[in-house]
Amino acid sequence: MHTTLARSTLLGVFLAASAALAQGAPTGSTQGPTGSSQAPTGSTPMPADLPPQPPPQSVEPPPPPGYATGYPVAPPPVRQYAVGKRFAIIPGVFIPSSGSAGFSLGLEFSYGIDLGPVIVAPGLSLQGNWGGSVTAYSGLAIARVTLPLGSFGPFVEGGLGYGHVSADPNYSSGNLAWRAGAGFIFFFSPHFAIGIDVRYDEVIDTPYKGWTFAPLILLAF
Repeated sequence: MHTTLARSTLLGVFLAASAALAQGAPTGSTQGPTGSSQAPTGSTPMPADLPPQPPPQSVEPPPPPGYATGYPVAPPPVRQYAVGKRFAIIPGVFIPSSGSAGFSLGLEFSYGIDLGPVIVAPGLSLQGNWGGSVTAYSGLAIARVTLPLGSFGPFVEGGLGYGHVSADPNYSSGNLAWRAGAGFIFFFSPHFAIGIDVRYDEVIDTPYKGWTFAPLILLAF
């Protein structure tokens, strides 16, 4: 009887201990290769789990002042310096259609516009010609078209306006004046260039008509 009581007591203790262990066991456990382990909560994703990042983009510095828009490097000198306001002094030799040669002096104000393949410069020309027995003054609206080739720029030009002619004996008349010409210009710096200009000028229905051969001295500002 004592043996039976002892066995009953041991069985009760064993069952009580098993129940206690069952109530205190951790929840959310997972069975790993080496046994049970607690599942991690709020874990940080590894670098391999992150979404791919775009490569960094390089930022190019802005072009230096004076560079034309759209050029990755400095534009050619003619294109860079023949655009904008220009003032030219044009002394030359006037050779009339008849009579002796004389002297010519012109002043030009223009504004160069870059149109891509060419540079167009509308402006105003004031010119005086003194040759033999003929003196002429003209004021023309002009336009020059320049082909930029590095520092070298060949051009053509034309003009239309008013001219006044005086000649011996006691001749004085004014009428429509026009001009056609061509030449080239070479830039040595942003503010200085020289060239050659050959023009044909005429004041309609007057003795004034002839050629002018002029070196160009251009000042940029």
